[in-house]
Amino acid sequence: MATFLRGILILWLALAVYVVSVCRGDVGDIVTQDFFNGILSGADGSCAGKNFYTYDDFINAASAFSGFGTTGTSDDNKRELAAFFANVAHETGSLCYIEEIDKSNSFCDSTNTQYPCVTGKQYYGRGPLQLTWYLF
Repeated sequence: MATFLRGILILWLALAVYVVSVCRGDVGDIVTQDFFNGILSGADGSCAGKNFYTYDDFINAASAFSGFGTTGTSDDNKRELAAFFANVAHETGSLCYIEEIDKSNSFCDSTNTQYPCVTGKQYYGRGPLQLTWYLF
């Protein structure tokens, strides 16, 4: 019986080591509070983003999207998160702005009948990714 239990224990330990080796870390293992605050420190104290963007909100949002910054190798995860924050820092002025500064271009295609623009509404980038498009 002792040999059987010892075999089961060894099997469980081997399984635990395997699971730990294949499980990817959490986004928070790469994007630390200090890293996030380092980006946020580039924004002036009067910026709306100073009180809008938080580390905890980022971690909560990141965990809502399975695979974001957690698939592939450790280097892949770091590259994905670095690219994400490079874009965010660029679009928001180091987490200063929460919406596009120049709202003169409404990003509205008046010829689109499938998704028509709503009269009186403005279409411009908002949030950390400020996704917009241009008419050429």
